[in-house]
Amino acid sequence: MPEHTPRFTYPTKRTDPLVPPDVYAQALREEPVCPITLATGDPAWFVARHEDVRIALSDRRFSREALFRPGAARAQVVEPDPNSMLTMDPPRHTRLRRLANRAFTAQRVDRLRPYIESVAAQLLDAMEAGPAEADLAAVYARPLALRVICRTLGVPFEDYDRFGAWSDRFMSLTKYPPEEINRANAEMREYFAQLIGLRRADPGDDLISALVAIHDEEGEPTEEEIVGLGALLLLAGHDTTVTVLCGGTATLLGNPDQLALLREDPGLYPDAVEEVIRLNGPGGGTSIRITTSDVKLGGTVIPEGSAVLASVGTASRDPEVYPDPDRCIIRREHRTQVAFGPGPHFCIGAGLARAELAIGLRALFDRLPRLRLAVPTHQLRWKDFAALGGWEELPVAWD
Repeated sequence: MPEHTPRFTYPTKRTDPLVPPDVYAQALREEPVCPITLATGDPAWFVARHEDVRIALSDRRFSREALFRPGAARAQVVEPDPNSMLTMDPPRHTRLRRLANRAFTAQRVDRLRPYIESVAAQLLDAMEAGPAEADLAAVYARPLALRVICRTLGVPFEDYDRFGAWSDRFMSLTKYPPEEINRANAEMREYFAQLIGLRRADPGDDLISALVAIHDEEGEPTEEEIVGLGALLLLAGHDTTVTVLCGGTATLLGNPDQLALLREDPGLYPDAVEEVIRLNGPGGGTSIRITTSDVKLGGTVIPEGSAVLASVGTASRDPEVYPDPDRCIIRREHRTQVAFGPGPHFCIGAGLARAELAIGLRALFDRLPRLRLAVPTHQLRWKDFAALGGWEELPVAWD
């Protein structure tokens, strides 16, 4: 058995919000499968190479449901939700995913585009009507992402203050005590349980209404599964988009040559989205797996029952796949993307996220061509100990 002497603790604090910690890059160069300690103090294996991450996220020997085995390592101080699609393995995961996919078809995303454009325009109107300096996360990225996911799920946007409080606790690794996280989780589950009743009485063209109708006709998914899916999509669905929209803005502002390409040819925005996702994808603090047998990965044998953290952020900067990986290159030829999670847990909202990011970034830079960061990059603040990372704020100014 390999020795488990941890090389670092995950997550490690960033000195620059736009650049992952040096220890991750060092692991990629020197020991791409290495022992680490999770924020909870539990041991795990850090997987850094692009190919190894792809395997760990798609091979069934790396299980999510095994997280519920006695003594299994945890990334967070509380046990994960057994009714969340994120913690299921096939075939249960496959069944629920098949039902949830109905809300995220390409046709539905296309129908949402005018709504996303309208919301972006309204938010930018409000920004221009106020002081020429603001926290972009608070006034643009977060309300845009929340309005879109609320529209998709059938959740009243007016309750957004509650969503923010739940998200802060639900996504934390060690910031809050277990009882506070569990209380927030209970409140969120009760909220969605009540929403099921409301959508049953007054259905709409949204995911919760569709799943309730299927449940009432076919007996599945269970109401507990609908609650778990709704909570997952509400929190992770908006949080990840906020992270990449803010990070993408900062990245493009820091690469004026690339931003100039977008101004010359707006048709490049889909390519720009792929590049800013690669460079600013959310962290993987909750995406650990448990090995169900001994697995040889990158020349290292990981013992059965081990926790494995597949670092998509590190894999997205693997120089074997992405030449000059730390540079933002919109016209990059290689487009392999691991940020959405290859394999059975591929993000069902990937198409919607790409649309939001392309529309949101283009609307922002078209409306505010003299947008700039209001503080030096080293003063930007990153959520180091949140499950998916993210921005505390993104101060910007414009003329």
